Amino acid sequence: MATSSHPDREHLDVDLLFSEAERLRRALLRLGGRVGERGGVERLLKSLDLLERGLDSYIRELSTLRSALKLAASTRLTEKQRLLLRWIAEKGCGEVYTVLIDRASRELGIPKSTVRWNMRRLRESGLIEAGDKANKGIPVRVTEEGWILLGLLRP
Repeated sequence: MATSSHPDREHLDVDLLFSEAERLRRALLRLGGRVGERGGVERLLKSLDLLERGLDSYIRELSTLRSALKLAASTRLTEKQRLLLRWIAEKGCGEVYTVLIDRASRELGIPKSTVRWNMRRLRESGLIEAGDKANKGIPVRVTEEGWILLGLLRP
């Protein structure tokens, strides 16, 4: 596996890990033709592949966390938006947008128009995903950024 280039690879430690993995890969490939037990080199190369995939996954998680923190810093959620986001995370799984608006209004005692306005704000902020006029029937779900923000909002 070749070393991938990712915009969030700005930390020296991660770059150092990737360059060391690549250096080890080249050294193992050079040794591969001279070492009697080819299987040992192949196992080490597979381990390096796993290491690089793990590092890529780690970088993606850091990127998601970074975007969630930027979102949290730039988005000032109202108390109703925080309430709705928590409610959707706990009870709103599997329902489409319009059904969820009715249910949230009923269960939380908030007017439908207020729920609709606040849910639209949550969707525009990237904290929830839902169907729209072009893609009807998609259930509402909290995005990865939404889950991270929920974790930050908990006392």
